[in-house]
Amino acid sequence: MRQSETLGDLAKALAAVQHDLAPAAFNAQNPFLRNRYADLGAIISAAKPHLASHGMSYSQQVYGEAGAIGVETILMHSSGEWLSSSISLPMIDEKGKSAAQVAGSIITYLRRYALAAALGIYAD
Repeated sequence: MRQSETLGDLAKALAAVQHDLAPAAFNAQNPFLRNRYADLGAIISAAKPHLASHGMSYSQQVYGEAGAIGVETILMHSSGEWLSSSISLPMIDEKGKSAAQVAGSIITYLRRYALAAALGIYAD
């Protein structure tokens, strides 16, 4: 995890965002586990208006290193304060999928979990 020198304004705003947030809508079905979960779009839809109303935003940057693909999630506040964390998974071959499709699946999965975790959204 990396962060700006101070986090006071960001922490105050994040507490307000978390107070306002409701669980993300469980709008997707996992065919393997047969459970419902909130997809990336549902998490973004749940968070976006609350982030904006408290001077917050986020960015998710994709990176690759040593056979893995990852996402860095950065929470930012209008004060200039920021907080980031990174997560990666190995790129493995999946039958019937191109490397780009595997990478896309991993990126979406990591974005969903990382954003939900950073914001404290219940999503599955």
